[in-house]
Amino acid sequence: GGPDFDAKYPDGIPTSIEITLKGGKTYSSGLVMYPPGHARNTSADLKDLLLTKNKMLGNIVFTEPASLEKFLKPLNAIKSLKPEEMQNIYSFDWDKKRYNPCIDGERPKGSAKL
Repeated sequence: GGPDFDAKYPDGIPTSIEITLKGGKTYSSGLVMYPPGHARNTSADLKDLLLTKNKMLGNIVFTEPASLEKFLKPLNAIKSLKPEEMQNIYSFDWDKKRYNPCIDGERPKGSAKL
């Protein structure tokens, strides 16, 4: 980070990551100017990244594989959807949704429900 990275923005999104394992071994990405998702990144397989992301997020929500696949199909073909299909892209049976507790703790009693 620091001034070297700041000077490279907004051309890219300069970033790096360093991971140190318990045994002390360190892995470093080095400078990454155009991370996946950036318009100038030419090496990331964005289609595969989105397929994987949609499936992982869908697994959090759906209990039945058939419901997950029905939900994923239009998401994975979003470029070719008609307006009326796009309007209903997030329609699904909420009663079949998997329960997941809040990641930041339970809501206080008396708070509004979403």
